[in-house]
Amino acid sequence: MEGAAGDQPVGVLVGTALAKGARRLEKSVGMVENAEDDAIHQVRVSCRRLRSDLKLFRNLLAGDWATELRADLAALAQACGEARDLEVIAALVRETATSEDNQEHVDTILTTLTLGLERAAARSAEVVLGESTKDLLTTIEAVAAAPDLNAKAERPCSEVLPQLLRSANEKFTQAADKLKPWTPDDDWHEVRLLAKRVRYAADTSAVVLGDEARTTAAHAATYQDLLGQHQDNCAAADALTAMAVDAAAQDDPELSFTLGRLTERHRAARKPLREQFLSLYHRP
Repeated sequence: MEGAAGDQPVGVLVGTALAKGARRLEKSVGMVENAEDDAIHQVRVSCRRLRSDLKLFRNLLAGDWATELRADLAALAQACGEARDLEVIAALVRETATSEDNQEHVDTILTTLTLGLERAAARSAEVVLGESTKDLLTTIEAVAAAPDLNAKAERPCSEVLPQLLRSANEKFTQAADKLKPWTPDDDWHEVRLLAKRVRYAADTSAVVLGDEARTTAAHAATYQDLLGQHQDNCAAADALTAMAVDAAAQDDPELSFTLGRLTERHRAARKPLREQFLSLYHRP
């Protein structure tokens, strides 16, 4: 344990984590106001981290206030999701397109994705800068200053945090143990989400658990990165497939063919990422 932090009631850490999350979210909203790069994505990340902390500490919280707060944070994150997804997909198409692809078709695909991204980003910014988000920030700040906790929150951090982190890690390993190269995409995505929860839980616990938690966070971040790349390719393949269907409906078989080539490229990219994850995860 690091210093006297382990002796503090875990409820103190709950308030500290929520206050830190509120500042992170407020900063990301400011980035959107200033039209900074990656701003929408940072709002999404801030919402997810706060939701993760609320989930981590759920057995220490009194009443149902956290359930409603997590739902509001999920709605805000979802409002930012389409823009971020289109940004990633467009970047992947630029990265994977080759000289063998029809450049005119690639330009058409990128134009479609970029226009969709601009519209989605505008919708996201409208939500982020709206009154509901201001109200949400006010609520989070108030909750962080005096969270409604139950008797379990009086227990010392040194007793509670290892249990909470172990529980998050066990859920991850139970799901990861079932992964095979042929496992459906959704199952791989679920393991990615669980790895992210382990990482956030370890980050939050590191102030007390020290190097042990930092090591756990680093391992989880590596898993999350690999599975994030996997999910990006899955999302790109799905989006390009939908575009191919539209192209076919508009009687443009050549564009549909190019979209099909790109789709298969992203589907093929899953295999080495799955192999890399499984090799790393099962390493002695």
